[in-house]
Amino acid sequence: MGMSASQARLLAITSRINDIEFKSQQISNIKIRLADESEEVANAYTKALGKQKITINTYENSNKVSYSLNSSNLSKVADVVQLRDKSGNKVDLSKMKFSESELYEMLESGEFSLYAPTTLTKEQYDNLSPDVKKAYQQEGSGQNIVYWAQTSVSGNSQLVEETDTTEMARAEAEYNAATAKINKKEKTLDGELKVLDTEHNALSTEFDSVKTLIGDNVDKSFNLFS
Repeated sequence: MGMSASQARLLAITSRINDIEFKSQQISNIKIRLADESEEVANAYTKALGKQKITINTYENSNKVSYSLNSSNLSKVADVVQLRDKSGNKVDLSKMKFSESELYEMLESGEFSLYAPTTLTKEQYDNLSPDVKKAYQQEGSGQNIVYWAQTSVSGNSQLVEETDTTEMARAEAEYNAATAKINKKEKTLDGELKVLDTEHNALSTEFDSVKTLIGDNVDKSFNLFS
């Protein structure tokens, strides 16, 4: 191989090595982003595992039934429990949709509360202290009046706080799908990186050989004219 041909080959090898190193760096950056994405998926899954819901146990036609409270099921048990805002106004469930875990978070925020009915005579109501009366919302009329008062899981034997298994199942499915997608991307990137590494090693070996050949040619040239 002549001096000029060897020099051209050395430049071509150098260019290709730089190109491979650049592509390898790009793949490494993508893998870092995938690692961050994987962490986000894991965090979302962990958060979903802690999702809670509220179940109400009631009776329909003398049969005991249980409902996980969401916007749909709250409509079914409106005579037993109601969702109200912090001003005591009933929430229009036809305009507001939410899941079991979303309802739990709404209640935890303090912006909404559950209310349960109690029947008091006018005399009983009149004997309540002003502060207690503020917690009651009147419905109906007559001698016995239904009053709605704020309630909670700890203060209502019909309400039970449970882990939202539906949310868990959905989160697990999403986690498995996202993890499989990330793993597939990583496997593809690892394959590409392996090919680039192999080529890089081969080119590095050839680079050293061509560089040695050029050095030998230079030494011979100097010896020829010395």
